[in-house]
Amino acid sequence: MPDHTHAMTVQLAGDNAAVDATIGQIELPADGPWLIHDVAGQVVRQTGVAAESVGGHFRLSPPAGDLTPDPRPSNFPVFEHGSFLGATDSVTVCPMHRYPTEYNAAGKATIDLLARTAIAMTNAPLWVISCIFGPTRPPVRPAIFVDNIRSTILTNVATQVGTLNLSEKATRITGIAGILQQDGTLTTAEELIGHFFLTSDDVKLSPLQLPFNAIFGAGLGALIGSRPQGPVNFIPVDIPVPGGARIDGFVDLLSTVTVAADVEIFVQYE
Repeated sequence: MPDHTHAMTVQLAGDNAAVDATIGQIELPADGPWLIHDVAGQVVRQTGVAAESVGGHFRLSPPAGDLTPDPRPSNFPVFEHGSFLGATDSVTVCPMHRYPTEYNAAGKATIDLLARTAIAMTNAPLWVISCIFGPTRPPVRPAIFVDNIRSTILTNVATQVGTLNLSEKATRITGIAGILQQDGTLTTAEELIGHFFLTSDDVKLSPLQLPFNAIFGAGLGALIGSRPQGPVNFIPVDIPVPGGARIDGFVDLLSTVTVAADVEIFVQYE
């Protein structure tokens, strides 16, 4: 039987036409059965174009019989930014759009994750789509301990953020949140998008690939400014851990950035 919460995430450019685009495929771990209890999506623009909004929906498309009930239709809405007028626009923000679900799957079930823009666009938008699953739906628990790691990241290869040393009193991880934010000088026409993941030598976490609280679309023009992301939302998880466990956090950006971005990963546990 599976033991705790896991998550798998894909990220890629979609299509600039209002058609289905495959963002990626996941294969659930072999030691099922699994309950996919949450899905999440985000979308941002690569380049701002006046009079074009950014958004649409994502959906799950497994082979027949891999998920019960069959998730068709499963068009989950994701919107980033309405249209603007002129030659300058601020950096845009897309919060994590997370939806509770109830899909049962066997081990090694495969799922294509598709996305479609609501309107045709000049440039293809960038998508992040996640499936969060486990043996059961994790309960939402009050915070007792919360710790974090932080680093600055430039590159689009998986990069370690740091290592958390949990308290010797730790028994289970109950929530996780990731913060991605641009600091320093903004660069026009540059998005900030990615996901993060956790690993450990002390407990089998993988796969545990999760979306950030928010990602950011490209600003337009020389007078760009940043916009605040919304309140931080911890993703509920249920992961038993031994006291004193060491947890390694990593970030995987879709594209490089000119000025290093701030990354913080928060782990709530009891």
